[in-house]
Amino acid sequence: MGLESELPALARRLRDELARRATDRAMRRLGIGDDARGNLSSAIKLYGPAGEGGFPTELIPLGASMWSGFILTPFAEQQMEGWVLPFWLRRQTQPSSESFIPHGHVWVYPNSTHRNWTGVGLCGYRNEGMVDPRGLVTPWAWGPSVDVWVVSGDRLACPSELDSVEQRLIDDVPLVETGFEALGLRCSLTTFVAQLDEMPVLLSMAELENPGERASECGLVVSARPYHNESIRAVNRMAWRPGDRCFEADGDILVYLPEQPDEVMLSDYLHGDVALQLRDPRRERLASETLTVEEPYGLATGAAIYRGELQPGAVMTVVFACPLSHGIRPSFAKMLPAGRSAEVVTDRLDVQRQYWSELTGEGMRVSVPEDRYQKAFDVNKAFMLLLYDGQSITPGVSTYHMMWFRDAAYMVPALERMGHTQKARSILATYGDRQTPEGFFRSHNAEWDSNGQAIWTLVNHFRMTGDTDFLKDCYPAIAKGARWIDSMRQTDLEPDDPRRGLMPPGISAEHFGMNDCYYWDDLWSVAGLKAAAIAATELGLASDAAYMERVAGDIWRDLESSWEAVSRRLGREVMPISPSRDVDAASVGCLAAVYPLRLIAPDHALMANTVEALVERCFYRDTHYHRVMHCGINPYLSLHVAQYYLALRNRYALTIFESLMSMATSTFTFPEAINPLTGGGSYGDGHDGWAAGDIFNFARNLMVMEEGDRLAVLALPKREWFEPGRGVEVEGAPTYFGEVAYRARAGEDRVELELDCSFRKAPASVEVGLPYPVLSCEVDGKGVAVSEGALAVSIPPSARRATIRISR
Repeated sequence: MGLESELPALARRLRDELARRATDRAMRRLGIGDDARGNLSSAIKLYGPAGEGGFPTELIPLGASMWSGFILTPFAEQQMEGWVLPFWLRRQTQPSSESFIPHGHVWVYPNSTHRNWTGVGLCGYRNEGMVDPRGLVTPWAWGPSVDVWVVSGDRLACPSELDSVEQRLIDDVPLVETGFEALGLRCSLTTFVAQLDEMPVLLSMAELENPGERASECGLVVSARPYHNESIRAVNRMAWRPGDRCFEADGDILVYLPEQPDEVMLSDYLHGDVALQLRDPRRERLASETLTVEEPYGLATGAAIYRGELQPGAVMTVVFACPLSHGIRPSFAKMLPAGRSAEVVTDRLDVQRQYWSELTGEGMRVSVPEDRYQKAFDVNKAFMLLLYDGQSITPGVSTYHMMWFRDAAYMVPALERMGHTQKARSILATYGDRQTPEGFFRSHNAEWDSNGQAIWTLVNHFRMTGDTDFLKDCYPAIAKGARWIDSMRQTDLEPDDPRRGLMPPGISAEHFGMNDCYYWDDLWSVAGLKAAAIAATELGLASDAAYMERVAGDIWRDLESSWEAVSRRLGREVMPISPSRDVDAASVGCLAAVYPLRLIAPDHALMANTVEALVERCFYRDTHYHRVMHCGINPYLSLHVAQYYLALRNRYALTIFESLMSMATSTFTFPEAINPLTGGGSYGDGHDGWAAGDIFNFARNLMVMEEGDRLAVLALPKREWFEPGRGVEVEGAPTYFGEVAYRARAGEDRVELELDCSFRKAPASVEVGLPYPVLSCEVDGKGVAVSEGALAVSIPPSARRATIRISR
């Protein structure tokens, strides 16, 4: 190696040495001991090399909003004795609660026990609101919230403080109803998003019913709160605008009340929460004419109180509206006029029920005689449409409300599989704009998996639709992205270095750890290159296809050499996530080789041994407990293992799935990670889009799945689905081969299967799975061969009707 090549490395070493010495001198001057310097040095080394791109700077705004709240929360909460706190914070600070977490020495305090919420919004619109498990409404991410309480005299009932609150989805779509009983009354809160004058806004309708036999002096309170689903959120200026009938928080409209309240209260930190004053009328409060509170500590609150005498069986109704973003000022008084606001909101709810019914009725539909499987398909189909924002799809409604190529590689194909291919196309059409001049598909810096994921997802759309015009339009970006992958390989390492030829260290998915050389990046790179070769071949670009196949082959051989080196080091054939690691929770990322990429057969020893070790070391309650960054039971990673077992036709796939479904919230949402003690969310977005996508993908693959040149129907059916008179029905299911529809019905000793498929390119065969051994099969009046005792039969793609005799 020449001097010219050595100079950059020498310069870097000199720079690093000078920086180390300067840091040592500064730490010594501050009296920082050797123990601390050693700890910090080790932490920096364990974080990993900076790699080519360093830290993903796109995450800085997210981190600032998140961590500033985490830092504020412990300091604020300790000063909020007697305040009404959000459900999660009340539980975490209550010593009798199973969710109790002491503050300890770490002066940050996030929600890590009940990170659960449900998104409400419209398909194709970029913003969603959130409803927590106790009905707390947060109109936009990181913003203040709105709570609804019941008041009767000096008694106040707040849902976050109650032991029992019910919550459900109306019609299994993003319309949330929260209900509770308190003070002898019954309260329900219906929250959803609808268009008013063509502008999406969040609407809530609170209804207070008196089920008793006596009249009750009572009321409803709509309160503006300085917190949200994740932390305390400073509100330094709270104002009530009587002419507009709205609360403003730091200059933003937080909530509009179309009907004039009987009383409005504002309070600051010194006078305490408005709830304290409602519970104790002797407590000093701000003058009733106070319209604005300037609050240096950020603990301003507000309340609008509606009181009345509620006769037996009567209902009091209060509605409110919120914008879905800060910085906008909708003309609420015009959109939701006083005097008929409840009527308007009720009408809008009916419109939304019809809207979601029509939307979810499009595309693939299934009928399966087991509620959890039916809901897994239907509810998550609706949630995927909720998370579609027009030109992007986001893996969350709050914490993760931004675009990642990684999450989109699972979520965009889910849109395609459910039959919403045009929505998928509108997202993919933006991929070229997200590419740097060098060819890097950049949603976040230093995420080296993104090029493989972007290319694979683009070509997958072509495979699902046969849209050659789309492929022609995006091919220049695909080709440039493929060359970028080749340029990033670490080809200057020693021949025996297990990282040679692989992608550089990066932070492609922080749930694997910090900067490192991850096989995940390389598996996606190989899949992206192979997909690019398919595109080139389809467009008649033989030389491009040969180049892409060659680079994919080179990386694959380097991977095999690396795995051999790892196997020698560890003494067994396994695939950790990195050449320097053993099998740990992060190794679940290697299952991308099977699902969704199908680069390795699931029964390959390398995969089988790795999954066996994962299940033995990392499974809890038959789900994947992830302990690297995303600490908790991870829904989508659990489903990646379930997809592996599904590919093997191993019924443990259903065990994993059903265990996970038992952890769903009452609105059937999942956080990114589940706290194994509380059952609530512990990490990430409380309404996780990747989880929603993979739940849908698993349910879909049970019904219809591509496997190379074969189509699998009912890969792992349950016996309960095929009791006499029962069965499964699928309509309008897009696949690589074309659209699939079938109806399977069970009799005493047989299953009748009717198929109505429209193939663009017919599969080599159709495999039909059964929950009982097959005795014989007749297809369109002709017998076909069956294997004795088999739980599946192969029929020709032209089949229209099959009678399959079974042994119960």
